[in-house]
Amino acid sequence: MTKPLRVVDLTNGWAGPLATCLLADFGAEVIKVESPSHMDWWRGAAPEVTEDGGRPYEQSPTFNTVNRNKYGIALELTHPRGRELFRDLVGISDVLVANYPPRSLRKLGIEFDTLKAVNPHLVMVTLPAFGNSGPESEYLGFGTTTEAMAGITGVSGYEDGPPQMLSNAIGDPVSALNACFAALVGTFEQERRGAGVSIDLSHVEGLLPFNAAALLEYTMNGRSQQRLGNRHPTLAPHGCYPCQGEDEWLTIAVTSDEDWRNFCRVLENPAWTQNAQFDTAQGRKAAEDELDQYIGAWTQEQEATTLMECLQAAGVAAGVVLSGAGVLSDPHLAAREFILTIEKEETGPHFYPGFVPQFSDTPSVVRRPAPSFGKHNERIFGGLLGLSKEEMQRLSDEGIISTEPLFPSLTR
Repeated sequence: MTKPLRVVDLTNGWAGPLATCLLADFGAEVIKVESPSHMDWWRGAAPEVTEDGGRPYEQSPTFNTVNRNKYGIALELTHPRGRELFRDLVGISDVLVANYPPRSLRKLGIEFDTLKAVNPHLVMVTLPAFGNSGPESEYLGFGTTTEAMAGITGVSGYEDGPPQMLSNAIGDPVSALNACFAALVGTFEQERRGAGVSIDLSHVEGLLPFNAAALLEYTMNGRSQQRLGNRHPTLAPHGCYPCQGEDEWLTIAVTSDEDWRNFCRVLENPAWTQNAQFDTAQGRKAAEDELDQYIGAWTQEQEATTLMECLQAAGVAAGVVLSGAGVLSDPHLAAREFILTIEKEETGPHFYPGFVPQFSDTPSVVRRPAPSFGKHNERIFGGLLGLSKEEMQRLSDEGIISTEPLFPSLTR
């Protein structure tokens, strides 16, 4: 039996932990490294222990979502012995994923050029916001920052309005997917060359393809793309329309003249649809304000789910705007068993997203919830690295390893 890929996870927040979570979900042995003095900031900034003995840093839904199926250790990398143990762990691993700033890796002496001396076959993926080289490489950045620097914020928002962030830090999950892919390709490259591989993955550059339309508009036509809100540059109708009830909405996207004719049949061809200008995409786009008024007045009288089903049956793309509660109660997701219940000792059972790729013969499973702080110290330091109980106790006494974070915490 082939041994699983061993991945050292030196990441915080969303992008790096999600990348390693994807690897863990599909069988990799992922060891998450936190520090007693700098725990993963996605655990939150709660007090150490509440009056009832609870540990809020174990209850963060964001942390627990992207750190399932991992082992967790707490190792102080600012201490020389901590860095020595980290290098020992890297020496028996296949992949290291790190999203610390480049200067932090250099300061700790754990950049690729140093680590390849202890593991010549190491695949190291770093996820700096702006890459490891260039004039902005030392800048701080998060998903929202890189979204702006990739030009996405500039084209998001409503016509004649200010730029708007997408508010979901899209740079993080996009970088996570790129990093997961890069780690796997890196392992193939390592096998091909028989030598270690360093992979420099910039969040901003990974986001640029998501802004391709605006970049092409400028390079080909010399124009800056304008903000369009929910509208499409060339298609109409294309938007989010009100339905019966309070805050009930339906998105509709008509992508061809045939779609338009099918759409009109669902509406039972009211008089306004007979306007010849609406027969072509160009004509509909030119009269989009008028068209949206007609459609909105009609959809307000319709129940959202029923209308979605009618439009889909006619071949027109439409989707109900679901709330969080609506997503969790969606019968389609229930039928696919996507929403999983995961239980962690400190939180009890909660719903979490399932596995997006579904393999027919080897389905993924939740082997363990997100690790409690330093939960697997004994397994990794004693089992993998062969330290004695006495040595581990000394490390604990000196604060080099721990099962409790030091507070106050959270320095990003």
